[in-house]
Amino acid sequence: MKKAIIALVVLIVAAVASVGTLIAVKNSKEKEKQQASKVLAENDIFRFDPYSPTKIVFSKGDETYTAEKKDKVWSLDNGEFELDQNYCQLICTYLSDLTAETNYGEITDEKLDMYGLRDTDTIEVTEPSGTHTIHIGNESPMQDYYYVTADGRDKVFAIEYMKGSVLKLDRLLLKNKMLLPYDLYNIKEVIISKEGKTTLDVSYDPDTQQWSLPDEYSLLQTDPTAITAKLNGLVRLESQEMLDEKLEDLEKYGLDKPYAEMTVKGLDGTQRDLKFCFNDDYPDYCIVLVDGEQVELYYKADLDIIDYTAYNFIVQNYIAARSYNTKEFTLNYNGNNDEFKVDLDNNECTVNGKKISIESTENYLAFDNFFNSVSVLKLTGTDAEAKPELKDPELTAEFTFTEGDPVKIDLVKGEGTIYYVFRDGKYTGGYIDETSLKGRNSLGEFYLKFKNIAGF
Repeated sequence: MKKAIIALVVLIVAAVASVGTLIAVKNSKEKEKQQASKVLAENDIFRFDPYSPTKIVFSKGDETYTAEKKDKVWSLDNGEFELDQNYCQLICTYLSDLTAETNYGEITDEKLDMYGLRDTDTIEVTEPSGTHTIHIGNESPMQDYYYVTADGRDKVFAIEYMKGSVLKLDRLLLKNKMLLPYDLYNIKEVIISKEGKTTLDVSYDPDTQQWSLPDEYSLLQTDPTAITAKLNGLVRLESQEMLDEKLEDLEKYGLDKPYAEMTVKGLDGTQRDLKFCFNDDYPDYCIVLVDGEQVELYYKADLDIIDYTAYNFIVQNYIAARSYNTKEFTLNYNGNNDEFKVDLDNNECTVNGKKISIESTENYLAFDNFFNSVSVLKLTGTDAEAKPELKDPELTAEFTFTEGDPVKIDLVKGEGTIYYVFRDGKYTGGYIDETSLKGRNSLGEFYLKFKNIAGF
């Protein structure tokens, strides 16, 4: 019994000691929390709704810019240039819950001199509850902080370097960095030229809501999806870096002899003029001169449109006929002049008066490959300035349909390995390569295979 009582006393003492330890630890943690809360409160600089500000004033010395928001759009009060909407919102967001990493105690003249807080960059943000003003001084020696003060606070604070760097006044940061001032359906026309020669011209008709190429390509089918996709990317482009603001010496970047030029016209009657060049000092970028003054950098891949021609915006498989509604066709090619009648309902094709069954898979595939090699031309380029004559065509094919007007296709040899495509006696503006006529998977190969199967 005595031993049991002694053991119980030991347990009670141990328990009391444990409780006492827990209480001590808890009290210590509470003190730490209180201390942390106190420090946090001391370093808490601003708190407001980031979307509530209606005015921002950026200033340093005699340089001042006043941005005002109306209908959710920021603009300069003097209209000198368009503002970067994202940057203005970024400033509001950064300052709306700005907390310093640490502070250096109360403001003194010595600290103002030490931390560069005499001649500061200043930002004033006005929202319904009042105006919040921050003064940005020097960066810390290790470039991990910027020293700041705030109106209404009596301490010198240190904020994150990244936040401080975007708060420093920079005119180029304020400027709109969008390549174009239009959205996709505010564009009327895009014209690209090289060495004074127009290489691409696409227009938008707001009444029909259709994109089109110039009339000389009217015999080719425009691919509106390709145009929309490319221009949709173009209107979203933002510069990676802003360089000279008012360039006077075009030779500085090689813009005196631009690689390409672009004019973008808006439905509102305005236009933006752009010059493009490449420079070994910026190997990954395309240098762009905007409206003759502002120099900006963009990734090369984002501006590949400057190498586009009408060819990139047409349906490149030029379809002259489809077998399902073709009644008959003739082909004059490579010394042969053959006549074909098509009767798919009865799985027959008559060649020069001889009926051929195309019911078997082998015969049908041979016929289908041959017919498509004649009726579907793979365009490899466009050239509206070429003036080929319809003389001594390499190939002539004429199609008669169950409904609609007949179609005649002629291929005329051009320079090198190209053949100009004519439709009903008119040059289409497009051409094919001789690989469509000769070699593997060409008209010549499919023609021969069908002839062997047909036995003629």
